[in-house]
Formats: sequence, C-alpha cells, structure tokens
Amino acid sequence: MKRSGYTRLMAELQGWKSETPAAMFYVDLCHLSAVNRLASPLVADQLVEAVMQRLKSWAGNDGLSARLWSDEFVAIKTMDHAQQAAEEAKSLRDAMTSLTYTGSHGASSLAVSIGVMPLRAANDWPSVVAQAEEACDSAKLRGLNQICFHNTANRVRRAHGGSDAVTEFRRYLDTGALTLQPQPIMDIRAREPRIAKAEFLLRIEREPGVYSPPPPGMIEALELHGLSTELDQFSSQHLLAWLDEHRSLLDRLDNVSLNLSAPSFVDGLFMGKLFDEVRHARLPRNKLCIEITETAAIQHLNVAAEMILDFKTLGCRFSLDDFGSGLCSFGYLHSLPVDEVKIDGTFIRELAQSSVSEKIVRAIYQVARATNKTTVAEFVDEPRKLAILQEIGFDYAQGWLFYPSVPAEKLIELVMVDRRAPIRVDS
Repeated sequence: MKRSGYTRLMAELQGWKSETPAAMFYVDLCHLSAVNRLASPLVADQLVEAVMQRLKSWAGNDGLSARLWSDEFVAIKTMDHAQQAAEEAKSLRDAMTSLTYTGSHGASSLAVSIGVMPLRAANDWPSVVAQAEEACDSAKLRGLNQICFHNTANRVRRAHGGSDAVTEFRRYLDTGALTLQPQPIMDIRAREPRIAKAEFLLRIEREPGVYSPPPPGMIEALELHGLSTELDQFSSQHLLAWLDEHRSLLDRLDNVSLNLSAPSFVDGLFMGKLFDEVRHARLPRNKLCIEITETAAIQHLNVAAEMILDFKTLGCRFSLDDFGSGLCSFGYLHSLPVDEVKIDGTFIRELAQSSVSEKIVRAIYQVARATNKTTVAEFVDEPRKLAILQEIGFDYAQGWLFYPSVPAEKLIELVMVDRRAPIRVDS
C-alpha cells in the first residue's frame, strides 16, 4: 500500500505548483497498532479518516495532503514567509493531537511525530519526500509529539545514518571486510591486573591489515531500517565459529562477550535461531557472555528477563552494558537476572578529575554489589583511574591503559603466555 500511496503522491506532486513559500510536512501517527489493540480496528480506521480530513483542512485549497501508509501521511502547506514553517508545524501538531479515541483503557489523545522540509522553486520530489521522512525519523527518536526540520548540516554529520550506510554495510559484508576483534578485559582484583575476559568488537578491514570501527551512525542506520539482525547474525556466527576452533582458549578465560543490539534482542525469530546455534555449539558453561544495553533491557523488561533466563539454561552469562546512563534504573537490577554491569564510559572518562563522577561510580558499584553483580569499568586509559577503581573494589576493567582491540591471533598469544604487562599503544 505504501508503494501505491507513494506513486499517487508523486503523480500529484508533479502537477502541484505554488508562487509562494511552502513546506512539506511528514506525519507519523505514534502507536496506531495500540489503537487497534486497545480499541478496535474500526476505531483505528475512523481515527485515520479523521486524520485525513483534518490534514486536508489544515493544508488548505492551495496545499496538498496524502496518505502514504497506515500511519504515515504527507502534507504541503503554503505560507506568506518561509519563517512561518515552525509555527505551521506546531499548528499541525495541535490539530492532530486534539484528536482522541476511546478504548478499553478509556479516552486517549493521538500522538504524532512531524518532519519538515522547506520547498524550493524547483524540487526533486523523491528527494524531498525522503528528506522529510528523514526529519520525521529524527523527530521519532526525540520522543512523542516532536517536530524536526531537515537540516543539511546535521545530515552531513549523520551521513552514515541513512540508506547509504546500509548499502555500505552490506558491501563490507559481501566483500568479507567485516570481522570481530577482541579487546582484552582485565581482572583488577589483585594488585597486578591479568587478562581474564575479552569483548569481541566489530571492525572493518579497509585495507590489508588496517582495521577500524564502523563509521559513525552505521549501526544506528541498521537499527532505524530494521536490519540490525544482519549485523548480529554475522557477529554471533563469526564468534561461535571462532570459539569452536579455539576451545582450549576458554580454559584460560573467565568468558568472552558478544554484543547484541536492542532490536535484535527483542526479535523473537533472531533470538530463537541464536538459541539453537548456541545450544549446538555446546560451549562450556559460563564461557559465553551476551552484552545488552541498559536501555534495551529496561524498555523491554519482561521480554529481557524471560530471554535471559532461557539462555541461562544453556550456560550463558549476561552483562548489562552502559549501565548508569539513565541512573533511574537502579531498581531494575533486582528484576533483571544479569550477572554483571558495565559502568557507562561517561563516568569513567571523568573519574580522575571529577568528584561527582567518582561518587556516581561508587554508588553504581554499591548497587551492583547489593544485587550480587560483578562490575566492569570501560574506557580505563590512565593509571589514576585504575587506582581509584581498585580502591572502590571493581572486579574488571578494560581500556587503552591495557589493550585496544587486537587481532584474534594476538589474543591467543597474550592469553597463552599469560602476559600481564600492558602493551604500548602508538598514537
């Protein structure tokens, strides 16, 4: 239906002209599926019809309005001055959010996200629609009832946030340029840190022997387009295959870590396949640790708890990454059956300079200890931070003070010789 709606819109746009300034407004109805569930499909259809009528009235005789998909709409409105676009967007938001529906939970107001793209004398309409949609996506990321303008400067900074980033990722995947490189994690409970764990991180081989992290925005683009499972499927299969070839290494490590994105972690199909793959791998218990972000776990608390318990039957451990980024999540640790927490790097970066950061890190440590979780500090890059973490009582640390991510063969060498001294990282 979106394709037919898009085709109709393109036909209308080709015949639309205006002698005055105008802007395109891309509207996304939030939680329309919830209206179907909490009210009924009939109520949802009536709400959509009311949106169409209100959008047409708002756009006026000189404007244009169309439905692209069940919850996505486009409108063009003319105005006296281009500077009016912000006020017009607010008036559109007010018109949309004044619509209400009644379901089993009572009456509720409609919520929307709006992207705005100012129009020019000559317009490449497919690009205009794509840019308006991109602005709407940005609005959705900001929350409910948000308005975002398409911004060329922001687009440059987020050049890898669109479909180009997806194409680039698939090119790397198809050409075999993607790999995982482990970053050693140190046990710092003794005076002399030792390699105890490793987190396998995505890296791209841009030229022979030269590896770098994925470009900024690439992972976010995969999530935005619903394709994060492609990355996580590659990562999980790559790591499990590597571990199958190097089982003896696991005898010398507490565990190794695999990162999963938030969308993949709550994708039942993907997690079902991963469950089968881990089961067939028959790894020693407690040797595979799955890392999920705090945000993903809290947003999907019940699903996360169930999924964690399922994988624990296979002997997997779980780490809660970026913990403390919300600071409202302390109470959730008691409900989540994770084994460790990784302190958000924001606090570790300022640990040696900021007394506030140190107090926050101490508080997070105390909460983790009270819920029987081990603790890991990321971004440890200087001896002063290590000394503070050891004094607090942290279990593990990782960062450039010890090692960056290294080729997998290097990890084997380091672990097998039980090398404790940090390597030198050239700038």
